[in-house]
Amino acid sequence: QYRGLFGDRVNVLIDGVRISKAGPNSMDSPLSYLPASRVADVALYRGIAPVSSGIETIGGTIMANSKQAEFGSGDEAEFHGNLTSGYAENGNSRYAGVLASVATQNHRFQVAGSLDRGNDLEVDSGKIIPSQHERDTVGVNYAFQQDGNNLELDVEHHDTGETGTAALPMDIMYARGENYKVKFNKELSNGGKFNARLNYQDSEHLMNNYTLRTRPVMVNMLMMGMPMPMKRFALTDVKSAGYHFSYGQNNWLVGIDGDQAEHNATMFDPTPANSNFFLENYKGVERDRNSIFAEWNGELSAGWKLETGARYTHVSMDADQVATSMGGAAATLATNFNSSERDQDDNLVDLAAVFTHKVNNNLDIELGLARKERAPSYQERYLWATMESTSGLADGNNYIGDVNLDQETAYQAEIGFDWHSQKAAFSPRVFYHHINDYIQGTAYNCSGMMDPVCMLNTMMQTGSEPSTILQYSNVDAKLYGIDANWFAAITNDWQLDGTVSYVRGERRDTSDNLYRVAPLTARTMLSYVQTEWRVGFEAVTVAAQNKVSVENDELKTSGYAVFNLSGNYQPAQNVTLTAGVNNLFDREYQNHLGGYNRISDNPDIAQMERLPGLGRSAYLGVNVSW
Repeated sequence: QYRGLFGDRVNVLIDGVRISKAGPNSMDSPLSYLPASRVADVALYRGIAPVSSGIETIGGTIMANSKQAEFGSGDEAEFHGNLTSGYAENGNSRYAGVLASVATQNHRFQVAGSLDRGNDLEVDSGKIIPSQHERDTVGVNYAFQQDGNNLELDVEHHDTGETGTAALPMDIMYARGENYKVKFNKELSNGGKFNARLNYQDSEHLMNNYTLRTRPVMVNMLMMGMPMPMKRFALTDVKSAGYHFSYGQNNWLVGIDGDQAEHNATMFDPTPANSNFFLENYKGVERDRNSIFAEWNGELSAGWKLETGARYTHVSMDADQVATSMGGAAATLATNFNSSERDQDDNLVDLAAVFTHKVNNNLDIELGLARKERAPSYQERYLWATMESTSGLADGNNYIGDVNLDQETAYQAEIGFDWHSQKAAFSPRVFYHHINDYIQGTAYNCSGMMDPVCMLNTMMQTGSEPSTILQYSNVDAKLYGIDANWFAAITNDWQLDGTVSYVRGERRDTSDNLYRVAPLTARTMLSYVQTEWRVGFEAVTVAAQNKVSVENDELKTSGYAVFNLSGNYQPAQNVTLTAGVNNLFDREYQNHLGGYNRISDNPDIAQMERLPGLGRSAYLGVNVSW
């Protein structure tokens, strides 16, 4: 979540490409495709993201890049590599990542891979069951450069095995697939630069509710004296392709880009007695984006800089007709969905301008203004049956979509300054988002006892109380707040640095608060720094969140403070050792954005209680380059 906006609103790029999630509950969230052991860097465009950073950047842009080997210095082949490995006691978690390459000044070939394993995670009161995990990745990359021409071919395979997700109704059995990329850029004789990229993704995802947990029982059948255990598995897949072409010269950058994605998700019952059961959650759902942009970045006058741009995007969405073996309410909802206007188009216009004024060598003032838009996600638009297909909200509520949702339109403004000297820095920003047609779940009002939405919700009840029904709807919203980062050198060896952020989310059409907004949070680190080693003591302080959504039955959370100890040591130029202890005092706490426990037989955490944060965990790691 960034400044109160989350999920598909935040544009997450992996090596420049936006990943399409195979799972409708974001079990394979974009950053999970790049393990930490293979990360070179992660960057966030602070505040208003430039239009060139991607399509639908209403919530900003995050860029994560994988480690890449360098080209050689001559015609002789050079061998280089990197090894990263570590262990954490909480959950017996271990990881390793390796990169090996052979390169000359013109050619580079590299192979990279990673392994992650872990058992159930521990909290102060016990364990989160299930929360075990396993994941493997492997990638092959070839690159060529000569006379200003650069060509890169990349193939990545990811394979997540049995992984528990206690906050969701099912666990991951596997999430696997491939990503392919071709990149080309050329420096032209007139000083311009041409960039091109093509990418393709094919991923498949299987979930079930009985391998890593005790399967639930239909409560309505139990009340009739007929307990019916529900074995369910869901098979989902995504195929997507994308393109990007841009040309930059002097202060201008123009380009076209887009992607096309198709999603499918079907639920089954593997037991012989119910082998005929199926429900097509999503079928042939297409979400295609085609966009064009222009951006100018340069000096307006002495001391004044401007980064400004415009982007137009056409989003085309459609879905095939769905079917289910269930009769009654489910069949009625399927029929209603199939007769609806599923073919939908949205036209998005983004405008952005960021002014920077250099007051003196130590002070810059920044003002940003933008208009950003986002089309509904495929879950928000095409969820036709009451289910927990919420792109990761994990709040235990059942949702239903609306094919006629309007696009979100945000008017954004921010102002702040960057003050910096050799021994201190302070960079605050005040921001405001005025969002029309913000998409959020709102209470669904049953039209009567025979309303098919409410009938299906009651029939599928697994807890002691029926799940709340929320329908994705357009509301009017506003978000405002402040964030800042700062640094101070106390002495040549001791330094303090930190961040603080606060955001307030409100409905403009009612007196309610927006749903799932992070509370006031501050991070402060005291470090002792030497040439070859560093030790840091960090305090993470989080305020209580009392500004919650009444309509969504959102629960309040208490404030807390967690303390972490970390350090690193560099015995040689190419070797770095890291160690530390997270949650040093084993504080039990609940993250306001965390999900709710769905497991009925965990003796440590009650069902539908918000999952606690991780307990104390000591860790160590090593990074070696050659």
